[in-house]
Amino acid sequence: MAGAGFSSKQGNNRSFDPLNQNRGAAASLAEKADNSAEDLAKVMEKAVHKLIEESAIHSSKHEFTKALEKAKDAGKKERALTKHRDSNGLVDQINIDLTYAVWFNLANVYQQNGMNEEALNTYTIVVKNKQYPQSGRLRVNMGNIYYSQKKFPQAIKMYRMALDQIPNSGKEVRFKIFRNIGNAFVRLGQFQDAIQSFETIMNSMPDFQSGFNLILCYFALGDAEKMKRGFTKLLAIPIQGSNDDEDEEDESKAAEEAEAVGQARVDTLREQMKKDRKEAEHYIITAGRLIAPSLNKSDWTVGYGWV
Repeated sequence: MAGAGFSSKQGNNRSFDPLNQNRGAAASLAEKADNSAEDLAKVMEKAVHKLIEESAIHSSKHEFTKALEKAKDAGKKERALTKHRDSNGLVDQINIDLTYAVWFNLANVYQQNGMNEEALNTYTIVVKNKQYPQSGRLRVNMGNIYYSQKKFPQAIKMYRMALDQIPNSGKEVRFKIFRNIGNAFVRLGQFQDAIQSFETIMNSMPDFQSGFNLILCYFALGDAEKMKRGFTKLLAIPIQGSNDDEDEEDESKAAEEAEAVGQARVDTLREQMKKDRKEAEHYIITAGRLIAPSLNKSDWTVGYGWV
């Protein structure tokens, strides 16, 4: 006689399962529906980003042919992405920054591969697009291409248009562009125009290269007084590390000792300062030798005495 509600016999082959945990395998989850147009767009966008990154990596390794292949693929996929979003009512999700990155990278890689016309055409597409108000700065790149092609008037035009896009707060960039303009005018033999660019730099943020170029222009015009003035300004530019000879000797000795015992020789800031100092001295000495004979036409020794 069995207790009420319990039987030792497992009728119908069922085991004791008060929580009904042995009711069999759960029904399989419904398979995920096909990706929506928005999800597909995200996948496509990620692929474009990856191609741009791969292109940049190849460029950094000077593998410019491979970089160009990736850049072109990125362009194709980005256009397909834009078309996909447009046809599926996702225009508000079009990523103009991504489009800019694709075009800029492609133009840059064209330039690295020496495909100047293709680079110029691609840069032109970008700078003329009103969606990219800051893209006018890319005209510096276009100017550099024209300069390399010895098309100096076109280079100057591009540099000047780029200046309009650089705020006054970006002094360093502006003065680099002024230097490019000055160099282009020198190539054209228009020394007076070149002088304006170099004087602009020397009056605000003087550097040895611009100062030397300015003296060359004065020399080309045969203006002895301005040569003197330019040389004086050149001498007035501070030379970093010029008073650290003893410290430099100590550090150089320590570096040599480290190298002697198999340790890596560390490239320090002082090494860069030393390099800059040598460059500055080179400009000063070369400028002095250049102008000295021209400072006094009747007695060239006077010029050397002044220098």
